[in-house]
Amino acid sequence: MHETIPKSSWREIFAWRFGRRRALRVEGESMTPTLLPGAVIFFDPAAYDKLPPQVGDVVVSRHPFQAEVHIVKRVAEIREDGRYMLHSDNPAGSDSRGFGSMPRGHILGRVTSRLR
Repeated sequence: MHETIPKSSWREIFAWRFGRRRALRVEGESMTPTLLPGAVIFFDPAAYDKLPPQVGDVVVSRHPFQAEVHIVKRVAEIREDGRYMLHSDNPAGSDSRGFGSMPRGHILGRVTSRLR
């Protein structure tokens, strides 16, 4: 069972207001049931400054073929070469099983909460 994303508290909104969080609207159904289409999430761009992403983390990443597009996925595996397998929570969603592993530099931050 996948871990749920908590609803945003006033602390998360405060962190966003002062630039310590970034907001993103979820497009598509690849992360259902964890995140529904249209959900607004906050993510921490500094989450991995000291420690790398861990298996199970929900992250925001650059799309592998369209750098200006951001995707939300779950870290499923960390390969020996340091690349990350990012999976959708919805088995029908596109993810690393189709587009391959991602370098650490593509991961922009860890999802911390959701507005709705």
